[in-house]
Amino acid sequence: MAKEAWYINESELDDYQVQIIRRSLTSSFIVKGCAGSGKTVLALWRAKELSEQGVSSYLVIVFTKALKQFIQDGIHAIGVDESKVMYHWEWLHNGRPSADYIIIDEVQDFSREELQQLRDSARKHLILFGDSAQQVYAEMKDDLMTMEEIQVMTGIPMENLVKNHRLPKKIAKFAEELSSGVDPLAQRCYKEGPSKPIIMKCGSLLEQIEAIRQIVQSQRYTDVGILFASNIDVQFAKDACTKMGWKVEAKIGYGRDSMELNFTTTNPKLMTYHSSKGLQFEAVFIPNCHNYEDYLRNPLYVAATRTYRYLYLMYTGEMASVFRNIPPSLVEKISYNKKVPQAPF
Repeated sequence: MAKEAWYINESELDDYQVQIIRRSLTSSFIVKGCAGSGKTVLALWRAKELSEQGVSSYLVIVFTKALKQFIQDGIHAIGVDESKVMYHWEWLHNGRPSADYIIIDEVQDFSREELQQLRDSARKHLILFGDSAQQVYAEMKDDLMTMEEIQVMTGIPMENLVKNHRLPKKIAKFAEELSSGVDPLAQRCYKEGPSKPIIMKCGSLLEQIEAIRQIVQSQRYTDVGILFASNIDVQFAKDACTKMGWKVEAKIGYGRDSMELNFTTTNPKLMTYHSSKGLQFEAVFIPNCHNYEDYLRNPLYVAATRTYRYLYLMYTGEMASVFRNIPPSLVEKISYNKKVPQAPF
């Protein structure tokens, strides 16, 4: 199946999205929206509009390098100057440049201090996009804020996106059970989806990776994300795939050489839950679902909402407690038989 485009044209925007892109160019505002509601698209649309009106002093700041890499096609499609789109570390290490307009995506993961730095760099207007349910750095930062707290801090009016354009309902119902909030995610979705999340029991992490390889190859998936809780697991999986002769790409750690993701290829992409923020894949695999700590709840929710068609969860031994209260009717459970995964594909 062809990769589903994350970037949408103006004719495809819903009424809530249109309302936001029609806001005055001389205004600051906050946009709160669930996973798949089009926040990143709208951030780029605002940059496009500013550019078309002759405004050259603007910056789009995204949180991760992976997200900047992922949205390259959208940046090029609408003609936004690529040099004006930065990930946060890049912005910091380029001397925290200022601009008349600062547009921030994934604002929920910027600390109060980081957001204040960005706010101080906006000479005229600050435009923020985010979702409290997708806050994934709470264990690393003690001064993160909800979208409502960000609104109070900045005094900027907030708009809401209501519709979800990515997630199938069958996946969204499952993701709702993982969320630490009470947002009725499934009610926002249009698509029913081809299958419920598939939970597969395997004998080890290595066996999980082999099962993933067999499924990807047998189903001919060409847009795959394999998401882990830690960089240690990403490295283990990358090494295992190399030994299998399976060509994959990985983002491991935070150093200059950590990124080898190329979103124009069909190679499966390996990364942490945190690095998957803002991305989407046809098929998402989440191994090691027997290992879980409470601080991973929101990151796990983010990982589960990256798919636009299929979701697979793999485990060894017993599933983590976070999954045990999920209604059995929301998932398909299978076992890996070391030869061919017997799954309801």
